[in-house]
Amino acid sequence: MSRRKPSTQQRTVTPACCAGPGDGERLPASADRLSLFKVALGCEAAAGLGCGAKAKPILQSVARLATVEQTWLSRNGAMLAVLWTGIVDGEARHESVRAILGAQHIAARKLSSAARESALQEPSAATSWYRGDAIDRLSEEEAAVIAARLVQRVTERVRLSERKRHDLSSALAEACTHELVDRPLTSANLRRRRIATAVVKAGHKHLEGTALKALQEAAALGHRPVRGEK
Repeated sequence: MSRRKPSTQQRTVTPACCAGPGDGERLPASADRLSLFKVALGCEAAAGLGCGAKAKPILQSVARLATVEQTWLSRNGAMLAVLWTGIVDGEARHESVRAILGAQHIAARKLSSAARESALQEPSAATSWYRGDAIDRLSEEEAAVIAARLVQRVTERVRLSERKRHDLSSALAEACTHELVDRPLTSANLRRRRIATAVVKAGHKHLEGTALKALQEAAALGHRPVRGEK
């Protein structure tokens, strides 16, 4: 039996458990034009992932600089890679990147040549870099992690069938993806409220009674992990 292709009108959300560093790409071998910056753009809701919502506008702003050809974020959000258009004044170009990150209250430390080479030789760095136009992939993974966390909280209170768990997880992941990708970056508190509202609204289509109340209480705890959760 042939598998139905997803509609072009729907966003496909891949479960985080099925994703990996291979979803990214390699950095170019232009060592003389490539700089790496140590940054803190990790996701607070999903360990080991870069925060697509925070990183996307930063990468796009850096990529618009006249001296920049392309930018990438490492999968874990710990490094920003910048490919320059040519050999220009090193300090001036580095300061332009720091200024963009600084406007978002994020420090950026440029790695020395030796540290850069060491970072690029790590196995995890082979295909784990995301351009600004691909960074939504990380947000989709974050959404799947959040959805799984909320469903787990619900099932600790009420029993759900495997089918119900699957449908609820898909609906919550889609709702979270919309908030993380399609809504402009907002404050942490507003983002928390928006995600809580979105997942409860999505849950109304699949739950009722005690189960719906359990979802409301799970959402009220927030989308980030609480004590005892991963």
